[in-house]
Amino acid sequence: MRTLMTIISTTTLLLSGTGCTTGDDGKPNPAPEAIPTRYTGPEVAVGDGLAWTLVETDESLNPVAIGIQFEESALVNLPAGSPHADEFVLQLPEDLPVAPYDHITLDWNEHGHEPMQVYDLPHFDIHLYFMSMSQRNAIAPTDSLEFNKPLPEDHLPPMYLETPGGVPRMGAHIIDLLSPEIAGTGTFTHTFIYGKYDGQLNFLEPMVTKAFLESKTQVDQAIRHPSSWQESGYYPSGYTIAFDSETGLYTILLTGLEEF
Repeated sequence: MRTLMTIISTTTLLLSGTGCTTGDDGKPNPAPEAIPTRYTGPEVAVGDGLAWTLVETDESLNPVAIGIQFEESALVNLPAGSPHADEFVLQLPEDLPVAPYDHITLDWNEHGHEPMQVYDLPHFDIHLYFMSMSQRNAIAPTDSLEFNKPLPEDHLPPMYLETPGGVPRMGAHIIDLLSPEIAGTGTFTHTFIYGKYDGQLNFLEPMVTKAFLESKTQVDQAIRHPSSWQESGYYPSGYTIAFDSETGLYTILLTGLEEF
């Protein structure tokens, strides 16, 4: 179980200066109220550990980062033998909604997935969905027209490719042509892709292998994004993957959120 500090998962900033002030009666004024700048969602059991969502804000409560955290023990005793990805649904903090995100899933792929020789390594897909669970559940295997409907050109990130077909309850994938495993310059360790359905972006997705997580290598990676967004909200300029040896926590965040 996380410590109280981790459960609350907040840092604080003061509404006013940190110096002690006094009122007209000479008595000290009450301490200024603290502003939480880290908000967490409900815990979900993953492997032998727990996972949850995380939203970080500035002192004005504008979101600056969004993603997930999980305990190191979450990598132990993960589900085995599933024919498809094992999906863990992580709800966002109720007291701080961040458009356009509805919920996040942490998907464990024990044997990877297509395409073979590219993403067929044990890894996690972290989907930040713009649509609700009920909308996702309506995406059927037969939705070929919706899967293959192209994005408008100004909504397609540079050097990304829309791939044919799609996945039920998810959508179609838009891959990074410059990522090493796609460009043929290296093996898949981590990457960032987009998702679409019926000509609309419907999720953002960092992907990372279990082996890379276990290496505890820090990542701060810039994201190429479209020239304009279809839906108003907060969108990232990068993503981070980090492990804190003191808390034993992994953190995967979309960073540099800016309102569009």
